[in-house]
Amino acid sequence: METISERIKFAMNIKDMKQAELVQKTGITKGAFSSYLSGRYYPKKDKLELIADALGVDIEWLAGKNVPMQKATCMPNNELESEPLPEYVFYKNADTEYLLDGIDDVYMGLMNESTALVPRFYVLVNTSLNEMHILPLFLRKDSHRFYECPAELFDSQLHSIFTKDFDSIKMVLSTSMIYYYGIDTEIYAPTVEVLSYSQNKGHYEPTEDYPAVPVEEFLREVQKEALYLKEKNQ
Repeated sequence: METISERIKFAMNIKDMKQAELVQKTGITKGAFSSYLSGRYYPKKDKLELIADALGVDIEWLAGKNVPMQKATCMPNNELESEPLPEYVFYKNADTEYLLDGIDDVYMGLMNESTALVPRFYVLVNTSLNEMHILPLFLRKDSHRFYECPAELFDSQLHSIFTKDFDSIKMVLSTSMIYYYGIDTEIYAPTVEVLSYSQNKGHYEPTEDYPAVPVEEFLREVQKEALYLKEKNQ
């Protein structure tokens, strides 16, 4: 998210705020706001401040600087407190297209880490089958923590970290399936774990009854990372 338009759209998604609501709150005309969202024009500082205030985000972040997204507010004891960010969110932007160009239901999965939303996964949603394919991003130094399927998905109290935003991507929790693309670090081989949601237990469980049909583009990314690990550790 390098441009102002991308950050405005991202904040709108996080705050669940529509363009009409922002136009009303800021007093910016619909035409001008549309030009900001398209990236055709950049808002001037006074307009940017109005947008940042309406969205409750830091104006410096909105302008593209590497600072926390949320806006800090002053508490009675003069300490600064920031509005909490969601633990996990799905976001659609151009960065998802290099793997699966032309497919609409591809998202970035971002996790709340140290008061910042960090891209961690590519997510492909097949709404007709109510299934989700999750591929870890292998670009960060600590990517190894996602070689295995997150334990939270197997916990009835914690799976909501990943699933509470399902409505935004048109997934239905009760009948959902998840494909998780990971790596067996003992033999440096790619793995695809298929999970189904158990309504009785209230969490996901591995299943062998469902035919695994992986996304080839995701599988190739895991294979490349597994090969890299093998060569690195030989």
